[in-house]
Formats: sequence, structure tokens, C-alpha cells
Amino acid sequence: MTPAPMQRVTESAASSSTARAYDLIRSELGSGFVPSIYQVLAACPPALDAAVEVLPRVVAVARDADFPARVCALVATELAAVDGGELRGTRALDDASRDVILGYRSANPLNLLLALALLGTGVPEWPGVMTAVSVSAPAPTDANPSLEDEITLAHGGVLLPGLWRDLLSISSASDPWSEVRAFAADGSMPSVRAQVRALAEQVLHEGHLATADGILGRPLPLEVPHLTWFPTGIATMIVEAEVLVSSSPTSQ
Repeated sequence: MTPAPMQRVTESAASSSTARAYDLIRSELGSGFVPSIYQVLAACPPALDAAVEVLPRVVAVARDADFPARVCALVATELAAVDGGELRGTRALDDASRDVILGYRSANPLNLLLALALLGTGVPEWPGVMTAVSVSAPAPTDANPSLEDEITLAHGGVLLPGLWRDLLSISSASDPWSEVRAFAADGSMPSVRAQVRALAEQVLHEGHLATADGILGRPLPLEVPHLTWFPTGIATMIVEAEVLVSSSPTSQ
């Protein structure tokens, strides 16, 4: 049985108090958008308040540890090892798609630290997120799934990640998805993702922000079911963004 999707409070639907929180989040992240984790947390205002409160500390820890650059370099090294030093593809990214990918490439390392600070370093892997099995799994019905449905199911079935939501809004996203799907289909994703998460947890421990149960504690708020998807989901998206950047002949 496919789990129910997570609900989001979009930027356009945000109340005045949520909009103020979103303004603070964009400012702290240096981002032009509010990532999905905060839109999901907005369904439970105390949880969103906790995220806004801890985010400046997370950003400071990330800056002091140079975490965004380190995690991107880690993934790039692992991708080169998987590929024998060769790029997977030669599909050029249009400027709009590249801007979207680079935006998430910048924000998601901070989002991963935030998710682990909120939820804890003891959150297990969410099953079926971009594994060799999930990217080739058939649709749960006889109907042909849309590309959006296919991407959502391959990521565990509870959320269409923001990177893909934004790519789909500006193009078909079929070429980027084919690139990422091919990488996950050979079974390399879980091991690279695990290294991303291990580095994130190390940085949190060194910055004194790591606990087993996180700031939100257990049990988690009922208003935000499936919240523990995010440590796996965001770590996955960090890898995916690097796959897309490194596969483009004009990567930077």
C-alpha cells in the first residue's frame, strides 16, 4: 500500500505568520525559494518555529565546517570512482534548469543538517528511496504513470522532491530524470548517500548539535507524518544534484 503523500504549505498559500517564517528561512539559506522540509513543517507551527529557531545555528555550524563544499566534493569524488573517472552523459542543461539545480545544490546541504538537528541522528533510512529496485518498480495500477508520479514513487512515494517539482515546472525534466535514474539503477545510490549522511552527522557532532532524538524529540508531531523521510530524501537529492551537474558538459 502506497503511503499518503505529505502535505505542504506552499509559499503562495502561507498565512502572514508562516510567510514571515519563510522570509527568515530564505534569508538564512541565501535562497530564492523555501525548500520542501519547511513547507511540510508549516503544517505544525511549533515544529516550524523550532526549525526557524535552530536554523541560524545550523548555518553557522555548516559555515565553520565548510560543509556545503565538503559534501559536494565528497559526492563528486564518489561519482568519479563509480564512473571510472568518466561522465555518465553529455546532455547539456538549459540555463533555467541549471539555475534550479545549483540552487538546490547550495541549499540542500544546509537542509540536511537542519533535518538531522530536528529529527536526530538515529533516524533510520527511509525504504525505497532511489534504490535499484524502486527506480524500476512498476506503477501500482495498470495506468501509465506520469513522469511526476514516476519520480515520486522512486523517491519513496510520499513527496515529489522540490528539485524535481521545479524542473517539471519549467520543462519536461525527462532528460535530467533519465540521467539520475540511470545512476540509481546500478545500485550506487545507497552507498554514496550513506557517506553524505555520515559526513553531515560528523559535522553536527563537532558543532554540538547532534542528538539521537533531535530537537523535536519522539514521538514526532502527528501533523507531519512521514517527516523522517527527510534525512534520506535530502541526502539523496544532494547526490542527484551532483549527478546532474557533473554529467553536464558545461558543469561548474
